[in-house]
Amino acid sequence: MQHTDKAIAEFEAWWDRQPHRKQFEDVKDQMRNVWRASRQEAVIELPGDRELSASDDPWSVRDWCGYAIEAAGFKVKE
Repeated sequence: MQHTDKAIAEFEAWWDRQPHRKQFEDVKDQMRNVWRASRQEAVIELPGDRELSASDDPWSVRDWCGYAIEAAGFKVKE
């Protein structure tokens, strides 16, 4: 699942829990776009290699963190 797909799925799950969603159906698409855009604009800086534990393989930890963050719909700072 691409990060934008995940953001949309999370929005839809959130939307379905809203008690007055039928009253705001006309702005649902706009709200979904803002939800997705907010995820795309957020950038997370991962720790540098020196900041990781010496017992960890820094590349696997860094790659795994980046993958998980992007899967949640966020960007990772290079």
